[in-house]
Amino acid sequence: MQRIPSSLLAVGIGMPIVLLRIPLQGVLGASSPLILSWPATMIAAFIGGFWPAIAVSLVGLAVGQWVLTTAGSRPLGPGGIVIFMAFGLVFAVAGDLRKRGLARAKADAARLDDMQRRLVNVARLNAMGEIAATLAHELNQPLTAIAGYAGAAHRLVERNGAEPAGVAELLEKIDGQTARARHIVGRIRGYVTQGDLVLKPQSISEMFQEARAVAIATAEGDRPTTLRDDFDPTADQVLADRIQVQQVMVNLVRNAVEAMAQSPRREVRIGARLKSEDLVEAFVADTGPGLPQDLAERLFEPFVSGKPDGMGIGLSISRSIVEAHGGEIRAEPNPDGGAVFHFTLRRAS
Repeated sequence: MQRIPSSLLAVGIGMPIVLLRIPLQGVLGASSPLILSWPATMIAAFIGGFWPAIAVSLVGLAVGQWVLTTAGSRPLGPGGIVIFMAFGLVFAVAGDLRKRGLARAKADAARLDDMQRRLVNVARLNAMGEIAATLAHELNQPLTAIAGYAGAAHRLVERNGAEPAGVAELLEKIDGQTARARHIVGRIRGYVTQGDLVLKPQSISEMFQEARAVAIATAEGDRPTTLRDDFDPTADQVLADRIQVQQVMVNLVRNAVEAMAQSPRREVRIGARLKSEDLVEAFVADTGPGLPQDLAERLFEPFVSGKPDGMGIGLSISRSIVEAHGGEIRAEPNPDGGAVFHFTLRRAS
């Protein structure tokens, strides 16, 4: 059904009210010739705005003059006409301001709705981009390890004296890294579907040992790195989703090894200790150049990286994982030179 314009609706309601004074002439006579003009003008101004109110006022004035003339009374003079039309003009201006305000409010609401739709679309695109970047970032580690192990197995097979036990060990590592990649894809899919964390009591030292092996294999390069453990046995059990927390550990250890690429001393120290009765604090310390001053406060923001070819998403993902576990992650200078990254997890009873 087509909507009637407000100006036509205002005139259609105001005019009959004004003209109703004519059939009432026999009852009212010349008394109150403009009694219906005021409400009609106000209604027209409220509904239609300026020009409908002016039109109804003019018709009301004409009806009032006719009423006075028909009853044999003196019609309104110039002064009365000016006063009457001044009141009509006040109503018309007030109605026009109201109409303009409603139009602006409607336009603002439409712009707000459009902005919200755009933001939703941008959020979806950003989420898709973050998921793609996460997959590219996280799967690179196990896939690189798979390629390395497969190459080593291939070289062993080509040798005449290849030992089946050595090949079997490498194939077992390939199988383990393949399962790790599969778990990563499953956890990323869980992020998209807003799946719950799979929290179980885990040994933080065991998780670190596994993660360290992967990180070192993919980032050490030609120069060896000294690894030191500093685990408190009383702070070994934590509540964690094993795959997700190991991603944090791999990120931190790999970053530590890569940060020491040009350092004369290459030492990574990992460990965990009690921070409170309910929290365990893990740490990864290196002896590299330390935290960049211009990035120290923004390390955990998305797309912030101190590496020339870095994606700037590893530490951001690590923070999201740690915070989802109810902990926090931070970085500070290492007293022995380099940097120390700390993150907390809930202690398993």
